[in-house]
Amino acid sequence: MLFGIKLEGWLTITAIIAGPVLAFVVQDRRDKKREHYRRKREIFQTLLLTLKAQLAPRHVDALNCVPVEFYEYKKIMDAWKLYTAHLNDRSPTRDLTRWGEKKQELLIDLVHEIGVNLGFEHLDKATLRVNVYAPQGYEDNEEEMRQMRAAWLQVLKGLRPVPMTMVGPVQVEGALPSIDETIKIEQSSNAALDAQR
Repeated sequence: MLFGIKLEGWLTITAIIAGPVLAFVVQDRRDKKREHYRRKREIFQTLLLTLKAQLAPRHVDALNCVPVEFYEYKKIMDAWKLYTAHLNDRSPTRDLTRWGEKKQELLIDLVHEIGVNLGFEHLDKATLRVNVYAPQGYEDNEEEMRQMRAAWLQVLKGLRPVPMTMVGPVQVEGALPSIDETIKIEQSSNAALDAQR
């Protein structure tokens, strides 16, 4: 007996104080574990959904989150390191067709390793490689946007003229000079003005 309280009393007091604290600690750990699993699954789903749309910002974000959420899994980190090292290979001598094929294989390896880690063993590499659907319209739109960006960059750099049609009473005696000829004429007139000064 301590302070007039028997052993059973002390055990009851301890249980009253420690019970809620232990329950909070256990619940907090469960919540953190559940949240960690949710973030890992979200990364997996995003990578899976964007297998055929690798320029999508969501894909890049998910890829960059892999080392944050999967740092303790060696196979996943090895696959991630191989894939990102390949993505960062910008050597001018690389064969782009072969580079693209290897890029896709490394991405499939990474997504497969993440899937296995999360319990999706039924998604094998062949399924990831072949049975992911991407509408042809997405690919067509992406290619058209790429061509438009490239054409506008050429226009902005002065490497390509903007075709125009004159409407109205415009009389032209002959063909207009090309951009290169116009630039040469302008440079020679500027040089003549500079010589006069």
